[in-house]
Amino acid sequence: MLRRVAPLLVALLPLLAACAGRVAPDRGVEEAFARLPEEIGGFRKQRPDGDAGRTTIARYDSPTHATASIHALEPTRRADARDGEEGPEVGQAVEVFARAAAVDAASRRENATLRHFGARVAEAGPAARCLDIQLRGAVPRRQIGCATMLQRRVFLVMMMAPEAADPRRGARDPLLAVTLRLIGALSGLPPEPMPAAEPPEAPAPVVAPPPAPPPAPRRPRPRPAPAGPMWRA
Repeated sequence: MLRRVAPLLVALLPLLAACAGRVAPDRGVEEAFARLPEEIGGFRKQRPDGDAGRTTIARYDSPTHATASIHALEPTRRADARDGEEGPEVGQAVEVFARAAAVDAASRRENATLRHFGARVAEAGPAARCLDIQLRGAVPRRQIGCATMLQRRVFLVMMMAPEAADPRRGARDPLLAVTLRLIGALSGLPPEPMPAAEPPEAPAPVVAPPPAPPPAPRRPRPRPAPAGPMWRA
């Protein structure tokens, strides 16, 4: 699924990068790749394929068929851009991701539910704008994309998993946790442990049935009346 939506993103993200302005090549992308962990939450880092597009700096695969890709746009011309800010470039990147996913879902006659929200990597980490997409088709799938501003450059982390997750899980959502940890690594924060999985619900205690009531006392059997005539003295 991520490979199917990738051509749309490859076509749209460079347009957004061009709007941000072109500058002389720098080592920012290679340094960002070096900051990404080799393994995170079961995902293994790989170099992007040759057809992944010039914005893709890394990709991750997992044994569960979930995938991730990290994209870096050209540095913005705004000299006052600050790390972690929710500037216009961040919002544009999320909208590009939303349009690409919606077009891909419509082309395969799938229903897509989009949910925008903000997130922060740790207490002192950068803020990010995120989009959670639930795809309902023959096989339920889920996409998450989070964009943040780092070193005057917008980074976009996209995750795809062949599963439908309950958005009420919040911070215990493993897909969102990996996404935010990747953003934290891009910003230079030390890696944080993955949130513990929700403990299984304890089985309901077995209640013993109430004891049987004691048997009712037996009534004495009436004595039979004496047979024959009775004489009085």
